[in-house]
Amino acid sequence: MRIFRRMLTALIAAVLGVAVFGLAVRIYMGREAENRLAPGETINLAELRSPLSKPGFLACPPGYCQTAEAITSPVFPLPWERLRDYWTEVVSGEKHLEQVVTDSEHRRFVYIQHSPTFRFPDVITVEFVQLKPDRSSIAIYSRSRYGEYDFGKNRKRVVRWLALLAKVAQPAIRRPERLAGSFWIQLTFSRTDP
Repeated sequence: MRIFRRMLTALIAAVLGVAVFGLAVRIYMGREAENRLAPGETINLAELRSPLSKPGFLACPPGYCQTAEAITSPVFPLPWERLRDYWTEVVSGEKHLEQVVTDSEHRRFVYIQHSPTFRFPDVITVEFVQLKPDRSSIAIYSRSRYGEYDFGKNRKRVVRWLALLAKVAQPAIRRPERLAGSFWIQLTFSRTDP
């Protein structure tokens, strides 16, 4: 009976310790300071080079980024200002997302999105690329601020946002059929050649 009580006490203490640690992490990551960019987090996506630092995922228009890790963003038959309006519509429903930088001169916007449970921040840089007066595209780089592994979260975010943007901005385009629940965007976007 004593052994059982000791085991139960140890188990309760471990559960309480994990809960307190989790609460402390959530409070720390939820600080206002985590919604500001740290030095070095303001970047120009066209200047990125391989290998990318930290866990992240990058999508760029053809020839815009100089990294082998980037997938190709779609090209839209509209000016960048209109694409930006569609983009605003897409991200307006995102939870825990805050726009922290608006750089209209470089058509760059930076967001911080926190994970729901522990509030870990990811930094997302978005640049609108004017290809021709009536053609534009978007570059998105989503990266984790902390940690060495992101469990594919940044990739999922970028692919999902591009799929939503394509759906909103190009409703008349015929889409390939879905394959076993995967996004159509995975079929149309491929990695750029190094």
